[in-house]
Order: sequence, then structure tokens, then C-alpha cells
Amino acid sequence: MAEAVVSSVVTRIGDLLVQEGKFLSGVSNQVELLKTELNLMQGLLKDADARQDESETVRRWVAEIRDLAYDADDIIATYALTVGSRKGGGVQKVLKRCSCIFDEGITVHQVGSKIEDIMTKISSLKTSFRDYGIRESMIKGGGSSSFNERKREERQTFPHLDHDVVGFDDDLNKLVEFLLKEGEGNRVASICGMGGLGKTTLAKMVYNHKKIKQHFVRRTWSYISQQCQRRRVWEEILIKVQSPTKEERDEIQKLTDAEIIEKLREVQLQKKCLVIIDDIWDIETWNSLRAAFPLKNTSSKILLTSRNKEVSLQVDAEGFLYELQCLNKERSWELLQKIAIFRRKDCVTNANKHNIEKLGKEMIEYCGGLPLAITVLGGFLVAKQTPNEWEDVLKHIKSYIFKEDDLRVNKVLSLSYNDLPCHLKPCFLYLGHFPEDFEIPTEELIQMWMGEGFIPQILHEEDSEDTMEYEGEQYLRELIQRCMVQVGEISKLGRIKTCRIHDLMRDFCISKAQQENFLQITKKNIHSMEGSQWHIDKIRRLAITLESNDNYLKGIKFSEYPYLRSLLYFVRPKEFYFKKSKLLRVLNMKNYNGKNLPKDIGRFIHLRFLSLENSNINKVPSSLGNLRCLQTLDLRLKACRCRVPNILKKMEQLRHLYLPFIYWVSEKLELGNLYYLQTLLNVRPKTIKMPTSFRFNYLRILSIKDQNAHKFTGEAPHVIQILSSCPHIYKLVIYVQDLKKLPETRQFLLNLAELKLKYTGLEEDPMPTLEKLPNLKILHLLQNSFEGKDMDCSEGGFPLLQYLFLDHLYSLEEWRVEKGAMPNLCQLKINYCNSLKTIPDGLRFVTTLRELEITNMRESFKDMLDEGGLDFDKVKHVPSLVFQNCDW
Repeated sequence: MAEAVVSSVVTRIGDLLVQEGKFLSGVSNQVELLKTELNLMQGLLKDADARQDESETVRRWVAEIRDLAYDADDIIATYALTVGSRKGGGVQKVLKRCSCIFDEGITVHQVGSKIEDIMTKISSLKTSFRDYGIRESMIKGGGSSSFNERKREERQTFPHLDHDVVGFDDDLNKLVEFLLKEGEGNRVASICGMGGLGKTTLAKMVYNHKKIKQHFVRRTWSYISQQCQRRRVWEEILIKVQSPTKEERDEIQKLTDAEIIEKLREVQLQKKCLVIIDDIWDIETWNSLRAAFPLKNTSSKILLTSRNKEVSLQVDAEGFLYELQCLNKERSWELLQKIAIFRRKDCVTNANKHNIEKLGKEMIEYCGGLPLAITVLGGFLVAKQTPNEWEDVLKHIKSYIFKEDDLRVNKVLSLSYNDLPCHLKPCFLYLGHFPEDFEIPTEELIQMWMGEGFIPQILHEEDSEDTMEYEGEQYLRELIQRCMVQVGEISKLGRIKTCRIHDLMRDFCISKAQQENFLQITKKNIHSMEGSQWHIDKIRRLAITLESNDNYLKGIKFSEYPYLRSLLYFVRPKEFYFKKSKLLRVLNMKNYNGKNLPKDIGRFIHLRFLSLENSNINKVPSSLGNLRCLQTLDLRLKACRCRVPNILKKMEQLRHLYLPFIYWVSEKLELGNLYYLQTLLNVRPKTIKMPTSFRFNYLRILSIKDQNAHKFTGEAPHVIQILSSCPHIYKLVIYVQDLKKLPETRQFLLNLAELKLKYTGLEEDPMPTLEKLPNLKILHLLQNSFEGKDMDCSEGGFPLLQYLFLDHLYSLEEWRVEKGAMPNLCQLKINYCNSLKTIPDGLRFVTTLRELEITNMRESFKDMLDEGGLDFDKVKHVPSLVFQNCDW
């Protein structure tokens, strides 16, 4: 891990010498020498990192060099940024109030003295390493084989991300058979077993089973975890079984506990529902939830997973208990083959089949039949090309994995972690910030990795995918491929929207992060940290978890946390306590409950990532303009209406800007300096100002949107103007009233893959324009986006369209689709199109259509499409035909 820290610091110092060199005058020679010293140290750290378990002395030396690298980074960056801001003018008065890590301001002499001191200590540590016998190795960017370089070339053909499964066929059939049974005494099924056996995997297989989908009208899934909040669980399940509108969701949140229980019971009594509750830890948790789930006089079913067999027995004595067992040797070998051998494209394993099989079967002995351990070991072995490398793995297993059952998995996980390329180690450890069973938003995760400097800056071309964000996606995919991270939700465009980390993997991650002094996590109070020993004066990253609150945080000496780089809140604090942590790079304050940010927020000049999403602040402070290193700024506030000052022009490094849903300005926001902007959400074109010739050449995602769009008019000309300045957008959302007419096809965005229109009031059929977009894959025509009566899709139109959603198009009567139109359409959803007479005849020729969902339409419309209906021939080839609320 120290190797990764030093490597990233060397890269950042190099970037600073290039970008801020004019502000390092006077110390630039010393900075160059320091960079050289750290670079040489990297060669020793590869061996030293691997040998930390040999000696407490080596472990202490590695920790020292890690802290020295951090200190060097902090000193040089603070000096360059502060001097740069002073010389830049306009913020001198603010910077005079800026305290930094030095007691009496920053001077060339002080910086030079601190750098000299660091270099002396590094030199001494190098001598100690060599005297101990730490060998110098060549610095490589990847792991121990050339596989990593080859994988970079093959990423476009990355294998399917679902984990391989073996040995569950009988288990699955038994559970499905039970859940399909009618009658009393067949209400609750439970899957129990130790962590890592595959309880959640099996439950997901049940949830997605074809017969289960056909039998149950509603299916819902809820993760529980050890910090169960029953109200959240009830709301989550009710929302999933009712599929409410946004207004109905808001009403659900206002219900009392008794009312929400009654509604949940009612829907389970009236409809066949399958409720899956994953990972219940104790019977007390179930007792707190049980009132909402009737056990008699219902056709609905419950499927529970738990590590505790007693929970399963006490929930329903007449229910079905399924105990998962460890895999036998044959099944274990089958799973290892699927992951480590059958994925391989090379012929090495075929040529050495007998030897590979012998080595593999020896290794799985140490996994104890635990699918998680075998999966992780397989993800590790898939990176090994030769039998010699497999033999090396076996040697390590024999050295590190003991016979005690409670140590086997941890040692396998440790082996996998140690083999990660150095650039992936901090990315993996960063996942320890997140609570158990947390669905981690991948876009946000990658932005925080960037803020920490884990992803190097990339000089890229305007139309190239070679960006820091793209590189971050590859980092994540490699962690997934190595089975250290699980895929959560996937977007319709095939991008990973969320990811998760298995409970056992999270435990290991936190343990390793504590050992490396990488991360600390609060429990019930700031002095109760998850994991092992910690040193308050060197805490670099802190997660404040769900169990912490303001009562515990008050009175803590937060001035003792000057070294924090990342601070993530998973609570709703009313005050920001870490005002002395001026080295913060990442500050994630989602759900911040205070009304105002501290006035001195502008003193956090190192910030790269700042999220205030869903917070209660009602005013954006002007001092934010001092944060010129920001790459991500999320202002999607909870406040009904918020003023945004004209400060964005100073943030020239900004890449992702999320404006408030509803905001106002006293002067237009100048965006002409935001050359690298890639994401711009919730913008009102009338509130921004750009030079006429300015182009957002890197912008990929644009949302022109306002929750109160009906209150704002006259936006149409400005919408056309901003679209013309964004040539490379692939996702576009326009929620603007009375656009009336789309731009001409030649003016439109030819790279566009996803388009959502709402309130636009188009008077002309949009299809002749939109069907010519060559890359469009997803199209949402939402409430009042089109006010005409007729819509036509011509032959050859929409060549790549896969998903089409027509929603609240009240005036639409006739929709015609010619043969040869939409040749790749997979999903079609029609909702509240009350005047639509019937489905287009041309849909019979769309043989790729896999799912047709009709919701909130007239019963006569549904009857025509049902088997035996007048229009059934048009849709009989569609495998999944779903009707909901079509009874009026």
C-alpha cells in the first residue's frame, strides 16, 4: 500500500511541477530532488510492502515512508495553491484569513526546510531497508504477470459481470417448488448458513426464476443489514409493491407507522406478492418488522436469508428452512474451473490440463468449500498465465493459509489483495468507507477516487473516451473481474450504476485499511473505531457511520484532525465540525441538516470533490469560488429554491456540475472557463452566460431541467443555443415548457444515445427527426412532450433504438410503425396514453421485442392485446407481455 501512496504522490508532484511551476519558484529544484528520492524509494517498497508481516520494524518503516509521502504532497500542494491564488488576484483578502498547515504562513524558507527534512528521513529509511535485505525491484504499473497489460487491450470485450454459480440447481428447485405451493403452512421460506455460502446469490436466483415471475404479481427485495431501520424497510417494500407515482411516494413518507403497516398488509392480502428480506441477523430484527407481514389467509410469500438458524426457526415454525452447505470437492473444483480456466482465451491450461487440475484441486482444499473463498481465489488465478505461476500461488497458500476454519477465508482474501496492482489497492480500501450492504453509486465513487488522486490526470482528445472517468471505470471493472467487488444495478446502456462489497470482503477491507492506517470508521462515537488500533494525529480518511450522531460528535477536539483527506458522512449532521481539516480533498456531506455552510468553506483549497446532495442549506456561499481545484460539485439541494452566486467561472478544473433542482441568480452564471466540464445537470439556459464561440467539447451528459418547469417560459431559444455548443453529448434530458419544435436533424447531436423529453409541448411529430439519430438507444417521450395526434416511424428509422417509453401523451391517437423500423427494439412501455386506439400493426415485424409493458390504460385496450383479442397477432411473438392497472 505504501508503494501505491508513493507512486501517486510522485505523479501528483510531477503534475504540480508542470501545472503550477511558476508558483513553485524558489523551491522547484528541491521539489525535483524530492520527486527523484521518492521515485527511487518505489523500487524498494514493492518488496517491503510484501514483507511487512515478517517484522514490526519493517511495518514501522513502511508506515513512516507512507506518512512522509503524504506530508510532502500536502506541503508542496498547499504552497503552490496558496501562492498561486495570491498572485492570481481577486481573493487576497480571503487568503489573508486562510490558515494552513503552517503556524506563521507559508514562506519559501519554511517550505524548503520541510522538504530538506523529508528527504533526510527518506534517505535514512532507504539505508535501513537495504541493510535489512529489502531488495530493489523494477517499478511496474501492474501486477505480477503481463496479464494486466493484455487485459487493458481486451477491456472492450470484458466478460459478463455476473458471478459464476455451481451446485445450486437442487437448492433452487426445492425453494421454487415450496414458494409456488398454495395453502396454509407454506408462507415463509428461509435460507440460512454462514457468510460466503451464497445465501444472497441463491435468493437472487429465486427472485429471477421464470416460474416465480409468472406466479407472483409483485416481487420486492430488501436488504436489512445489522443497522436495521424498520421504517425504511417498510417504506421500501410498500413502494416496490405499489409502484406509486412521485406524489404517492411523498404521501407514503407522511404516513404513520400504523398506516404504513395497514397498507402493506392490505396489498399482501389482496395480491400475490413475494417479499425477499435479505440478511436478517437476529430475531429482534424480525420482531420489529413482523407486524407488516400477515402469516395467514394470504397467497403472498416471504423468503428470508440469515446467518442465524434460530431466526429462521422462530419466524415461522411451519415454514420451510433450507440450510446451505459448503461445496464438496467436486463442486468446488467445478466452480474454480468456471472462474479461473473456462474464462481464459489462451491455450496454456489446455496444454497443461493435468498439471493445472492437480494444482487447482490442492488449492481448493484451503477454501473449505466456501463459494466466496473459491470465487476470490479464482479471480486471483485468472490473472496467472502459466503453470509456474499457479505453483507460486500454491506455495503462498501453504505459507499463509492455516487449517483453522476462521482463518482460511481471510488468508485467501489477503492473498488476492496482495496481488492487486498498486494503483488498485487504495481504490479497493476506499470501499471500506461505505456501510454494510450499501449500494455504492459508481459514478460518485470514481469521482471520489479522482479527488483523492488515485487516478492519474490524463491528457485526452475531445472525442476520445480516454478520460480519468473512463480509466476509473476500468479500475472498477478490474476489481469486479477479480471478484473483490460485486455488480449492483446496471443501466439500460450497460453501464454499472451501483456496486456492492460482500460482508466478508468488507470486513477484510476494513481490517486491512486499519492496518495500513488508511481509513477509520466511527461507530457509536468518534473514539469507537471499527477495526484495530488507530492514531488520531495521522488519520487521513474518516467515515461517520449510521450509528453516529450529533450528540456523540459534539465536544470532540476536531482540531486534532488536521490531516484528513476524505470525510464521508452517512448521518444527517446539523453542524460541520471539521473546520481545521484544511487538507481535505473529498468532502461528502449528503443529507447535511444545517441551514448554512461555514463561511470559511472557501479555505478548503485542496477540495476536489464536494457533495451537498439532499442537504438543507438554502444559500450557496460565495466563498466556494475559492475552491479552484474542484472537479465535482454537487448542489442538488433539498431546499425549495436556492440562490447560486456567479462563482463557477473560477473553478476551471470542474468536470461534473450538479446545480440545484430549482435555483435563481442575481447575475448570470459565467461558464466560459469550464472547458473540461463533462456533466451539467439541472441547468436553466437563461441563467448562464458563455462567449458566443464557446463550445463544451468534453460535455457528455446535459440536463436542462426544473421541477417547476411549468413556471418558466421563454427557454426555447436558449435551449437551441446551448445544444449547439455541445457536440459530443450522449445523454440529454430536456424538461422545458413549450419548446414546440425540435432542432433540425443536422443541428441535433449525432452522438446522442439517450434522450428524455418532458413538458416540451412539441406540435410536430418528433419521430421523423429523432429516427435519423444514428446512435440513439433509449428514448423517453414523457408528460406533454408531444401534443399532436399522430406519430409515424418509417422504414429504417431508429436503427439502434432498444428502449422506448411513451408516458402521459394524452393527445396521441394514432401511432404507425412501418416494416423495418426499430429493428433492435427490446423493450416498449406505454403508460397513460389514454387516447391511443391500439398498438401499431408494424410491431409484428419487430422480432427483437422481448418485453411489452402496458400500464394505466383502458381495459378495452388491454383486451385487444390479450390472447384471443383483435390485436394479439401483433404481439404474440413478445415473450413478456405485462399489464398493470388496466381495469378502467
